[in-house]
Amino acid sequence: MAIVTTIEGSIAKISIDRPEKRNTLDTEMCRELSRQLIDLSEDNRVRVIMLTGQNNVFCAGLDIEAQVKGDKELFESFRRVIDALDACTKPIVTAVCGPAVAEGAALLYHCDLIFCGEHAMFSLPSLALGKTPEYGISLLSVKSAGYKLAAQKLLLSEPISAAEAVAMGIVNHIVSDEKVTAAADAAAARLASLPPTALKATKRLLKAAYLSGLSEQRKLETEIADQLEGNAETIEAFNAFLEKRSPKFED
Repeated sequence: MAIVTTIEGSIAKISIDRPEKRNTLDTEMCRELSRQLIDLSEDNRVRVIMLTGQNNVFCAGLDIEAQVKGDKELFESFRRVIDALDACTKPIVTAVCGPAVAEGAALLYHCDLIFCGEHAMFSLPSLALGKTPEYGISLLSVKSAGYKLAAQKLLLSEPISAAEAVAMGIVNHIVSDEKVTAAADAAAARLASLPPTALKATKRLLKAAYLSGLSEQRKLETEIADQLEGNAETIEAFNAFLEKRSPKFED
């Protein structure tokens, strides 16, 4: 199973481990990830959840072959992962080594505390692929980074460095690459030592403020994404990506 979950004391650790596909998520992985998040949120043994990627990659998005084939269930199953993250009552601490791309970067907007390595790389390339932001990113990126910086990175589909990810509010701290997991472990241990009822209540208050307006924005995102799905521009953008060439769009 490419989603590996372990529980150590009161801390649950979820790892994405699919090295042959750069930790991209397929439909079954999304289903398992959402199941684990729901179960751990309700597990009284668990106070904190950690999310990591193995093999020096956090997550390179959704499985590209499934996307090209138009696998609708893949997108629906990933939306349920986002729903599970937003509904989770436990703090989610995330360690990012290497790339966090597309849906891999989108996950981070729905976690609580995020540590990344100095060589971590982030990207939200939906527009370059003929698509529009989903999963609340059009709202949360503006809330976190301000309109100008969010517009720069999403409209230009620019790569995002570790330092820029801090400026955009995607991550909390940069540490040396070899210390990312240790830093996340220390934060998780600190959270697990705090009064659990007050911890959950504080997270609930913070998330309510941060996610205000999210439901309406996600509905709008989905409507627009559905309108663009499978059009000629999107097909050309994906084919160009797979063929490692510049796309050609008609006027």
